[in-house]
Amino acid sequence: MQVNNCNLTSLSRNNNVRSYFLRAPVGGAVTGRQSSPGGVRRLGDSYYLSADVSQFEPHDVVVMAYNHHVVIHAQKVMDDGSVSDTFTHKSLFPEDMDPLSVSGTLNPDGTLVVSVRRMTTFAGAEPLVVPTYRTEAHL
Repeated sequence: MQVNNCNLTSLSRNNNVRSYFLRAPVGGAVTGRQSSPGGVRRLGDSYYLSADVSQFEPHDVVVMAYNHHVVIHAQKVMDDGSVSDTFTHKSLFPEDMDPLSVSGTLNPDGTLVVSVRRMTTFAGAEPLVVPTYRTEAHL
């Protein structure tokens, strides 16, 4: 998968935890913007969430999904180990989200767009059963 000219590599640790690490090209992030995440939107068969993470490098950003929540967390760690800036946004997604379809796109302006497909039931008669899960993506 390509994200802003960066490779997104999936590492599956077990059946219900997936981690994604973004190998970004060398370069600076755009600074000086306030992070203002948007709400969860539905468009067709997918849900979308966006957040401005332009003040962080791609490797500073982590996207986690668990129990119908998506959490975007970023923190800038200085050379001495101190944290100089943090950003966290947690959103509750509808119950029909597909936990294995969480993906992210980092736009050139620093906007992270997280997309999640909706699960569909073929017969419609049986209730949709969603297992407990956790997904984590390091950008």
